[in-house]
Amino acid sequence: MQQGGSPSPFDRNMGTKLGTKAAQKMITLCEKNLAEDGTVVATDPDCAVLVGVIRRKTEYTPVMELAKRTDFSKRLPLDQWWLKLRPLLRILAKHDDVYTAEAEDDDQ
Repeated sequence: MQQGGSPSPFDRNMGTKLGTKAAQKMITLCEKNLAEDGTVVATDPDCAVLVGVIRRKTEYTPVMELAKRTDFSKRLPLDQWWLKLRPLLRILAKHDDVYTAEAEDDDQ
């Protein structure tokens, strides 16, 4: 989901990949749950899923599973793992190292 700003080429590429995976999943589920009269009856919890990237792999997560891990009043996940990175970010933001040239002139 794009939340503010113009989408970068990475965002556009990721959106295309996730959209393709979502369409493939929908086609597979429609074929699997097709009734004899031509209707699709999807009552399995795995039919309501969200597609996303988890540890560099595209995965489908059932909505019922996500509901257990979400604080809906604050619209946030219960496990906010990235908050553990705050001390590291503070250290990195305050660094004042002086960078030197990686190579010296070859005039010597």
